Amino acid sequence: MNEVTKEGNLWLHAAKLEDNNNYHEACINYLKDASECMKHNSFVKAALSCSCAANCLANLGNLTDARQLYLETARIYEENAEMIIKESIRESLWSLQEAYEHYLLGGNNEKAQRIYDKYVFFARKINPFSGIDEVMKDVKMKKRHADTIMNISHANHQISSQVEETIQDFLYLRKSTPVKRKETVH
Repeated sequence: MNEVTKEGNLWLHAAKLEDNNNYHEACINYLKDASECMKHNSFVKAALSCSCAANCLANLGNLTDARQLYLETARIYEENAEMIIKESIRESLWSLQEAYEHYLLGGNNEKAQRIYDKYVFFARKINPFSGIDEVMKDVKMKKRHADTIMNISHANHQISSQVEETIQDFLYLRKSTPVKRKETVH
């Protein structure tokens, strides 16, 4: 059976909870999934789950914790971009786009600008004949998306202690689990 549709899949369960507007439980499940993904070196999936948890917090109006998780998501994508560039320039560029958007969502515009500059540098090296407008189309869409999400007018609501504990557990795991590829035997 496919991992995405498997009954015990935390991410799928969280997505269903989110679809039912149960943002507290969805956030907890997304963060548990992100933690499991970190333990198994599935960093892009961990970033996705972390971002989904942040979206749930934003929907609850808790922008402070949402920004914290968006920043952590950005860091994971940035680390992935650096790590994967030797294997896949395309994935590295995609990871830089994601890092850019999530730094914006997290409110770190200075870091977002550095990622933007790095993305443009690499994108121009890969395709020097394309215009900058073509190269930046996706990145500009990410900026508009980030602006839309963070301009919601919710109050800064409190979250349950269980959600707060799950956030802290994930952040602790992140600090103790750097993003790095498993060594392959040739």
